[in-house]
Amino acid sequence: MRLEVSIKEFQELINDHYHINIDFKNIEANKIKAAYVDSIVLKIKEVKNDEILFDYEADGFVELIAKVASLFLKRKLDNLPIGWDSRTRELTIDLKKIKRLRELLEFVYISELQIVNDNILLILYERDKT
Repeated sequence: MRLEVSIKEFQELINDHYHINIDFKNIEANKIKAAYVDSIVLKIKEVKNDEILFDYEADGFVELIAKVASLFLKRKLDNLPIGWDSRTRELTIDLKKIKRLRELLEFVYISELQIVNDNILLILYERDKT
């Protein structure tokens, strides 16, 4: 099954649910620029086990903010579906931590994610019933 969501719709979902206004813009195939206070470029690396793994590019200022925020907000970050590793420059989204997706992920899994033009395309397959 194919599920296509516009980047604008995804942006509104993030804003409505987490009350964070992040601007997302597709800059090339499977690369998206996310801007909040500063910006980072996310490139899809892998989809596995209900997690989406991105490589990211950020300037030194963003890296510094990320490291400081992770120290001070460790407990709060545990409840968010996002994790990052500044050493490997990877960002992980744990889809099972997103309340609206948890039930859906009991029946399907995401095998592929693509960012094309102004849309996010998900390829979904039914999970084995065993």
